[in-house]
Amino acid sequence: MSILNKFYLLIASFVFCGCSSDYKITQQITPAEAGVIAPEIDVSPITNDFGILASGSETRDAVITIDNTGNGDLNIGDVFLHDGGSNFSLTVLPSSTIEPSQYSELVVTYEPGTYETNSDIISILSNDEDEPEILVYLDGSGDAPVIHVTPSSYDFGTVFVGCDDSLGILIENYGNANLEITDVEYFASLPVDFSIEDFESSEGLLPWTIVPGGYIHIQVEYTPLDILDDGGWLEITSNDPASPIAVSDHEGIGNYEAWVVDTFTQDGDAQVDILFVVDNSGSMSSNQTNLKNNFGDFMSVFVSAGVDYHVALVTTDDAAFVGSVITSSTPDPITEFSDQIDLIGYSGAPIEKGLWYSYESTVSGGDAAPGSSTGFFRSSARLVVVYVSDEPDASINTTSYGGGSSTMMPSDYSAHLLALKTSPDLVVAHAVAGDYPSGCTSNGGAQFGDGYYDVVSDLGGTFMSICAADWSVTMDTLARESMAMMSFTLSDYPIEDTIAVEVDGVSSSDWSYDDASNIVIFSTAPDDGSTIDITYAVWADCSEEQ
Repeated sequence: MSILNKFYLLIASFVFCGCSSDYKITQQITPAEAGVIAPEIDVSPITNDFGILASGSETRDAVITIDNTGNGDLNIGDVFLHDGGSNFSLTVLPSSTIEPSQYSELVVTYEPGTYETNSDIISILSNDEDEPEILVYLDGSGDAPVIHVTPSSYDFGTVFVGCDDSLGILIENYGNANLEITDVEYFASLPVDFSIEDFESSEGLLPWTIVPGGYIHIQVEYTPLDILDDGGWLEITSNDPASPIAVSDHEGIGNYEAWVVDTFTQDGDAQVDILFVVDNSGSMSSNQTNLKNNFGDFMSVFVSAGVDYHVALVTTDDAAFVGSVITSSTPDPITEFSDQIDLIGYSGAPIEKGLWYSYESTVSGGDAAPGSSTGFFRSSARLVVVYVSDEPDASINTTSYGGGSSTMMPSDYSAHLLALKTSPDLVVAHAVAGDYPSGCTSNGGAQFGDGYYDVVSDLGGTFMSICAADWSVTMDTLARESMAMMSFTLSDYPIEDTIAVEVDGVSSSDWSYDDASNIVIFSTAPDDGSTIDITYAVWADCSEEQ
């Protein structure tokens, strides 16, 4: 082709093809020289603004056309986004080969994930020698609520057991659309030491609406119940498309502020007032004989321990003392006791009311009552009541042989005896009666000592079989249980779960704790002379800064 012809051809190209803008470049069509075969790429549009969409619910597509204006096959080598995480995606790719005068389409989808503005660039690579790479520009934005929880995690550190700490949780809307809170839940390790306030009383019933830039507060409380590591987390469900469940994690550990060790020595009681309530009905002959024949074993325990004792006897049909009070000064206490048993005899009422007559004897005016002229009752001494009977108590019967109460139950008699002393440790009841729960048949037999059994159980005493062949063991045990300490008052108020008891260095489980009286009560009294160590943690003074 001559130079002049080429010049004319160039002028024609400007006239017929025109010019493109800076952002929407259109490939100029330059006819190939005669005999030259070449592809020419033309992409439209090369700028795409998807506008504002509702994040999480709205998407939009853009179709990009790729034309081959040349006279040779256009081979598309690659099509890719520069930023793969921009919320744009290539959902339909163009054909790999586009013939002359043909086109193919590329579809781009925009799906915003939250309140954001996105942009990206598509590169289209081809075998067009003039423009091997075409750039297509993408823009878009999303409207959405954005939940923001502060703090996202928090360590309460160490908090004393019995105290608590609190944390304010701030829930904010960082987006540009209303944030809808539909659920608030708290999850915690066991035992559950974390809790959240009754937020609906302060913020209203769910769901809540938080406008853009708005916020609400929720209070989390941490009250450790033990010294284990604790963990919990708050879950907040909302319409935030990017984070539909927001979490605030919490941890902490409890500790005891102080430990206390109370040490006691089992010395028994220096003073003991013992009231025997002896059944005097017709079936008690052999039992009364056993009682008086083995009283020496009972007394030997007191004598060897140096106990200052008072002993008195009443019957199951009379509240008056049978004889004089037997004391540590009585010249021959064993003989005196035997003589009083003989005076009791076994020709009394067949309806035995031992609980009632022990009650009558210890109420105001009774021989065993505080202030009585007998001098039996001493406020500082331990009061011991010993019931001896081969039949159940019938104090509820008020129609036969006088006395009794139709309204008082065994627990009422127990409460009366406890009220006589300033400490429950100074009152105990024992019984030698028919075995629980059906009585016994050997050595004359006996019905179950119902009623007596209940009072003995209430007062932490010893219930022994009246059918036993060897009453020396019975009397020895009664004496030791009468003088031994069964309960111990603690010097401070414990955290109950932490109480540990050792007797002579050996762990014991034979006890219970009475929080009303702040005492540890043994089921069986520790041996005389033994050392009792009671260890426990105390509640912290939460008014002091930790």
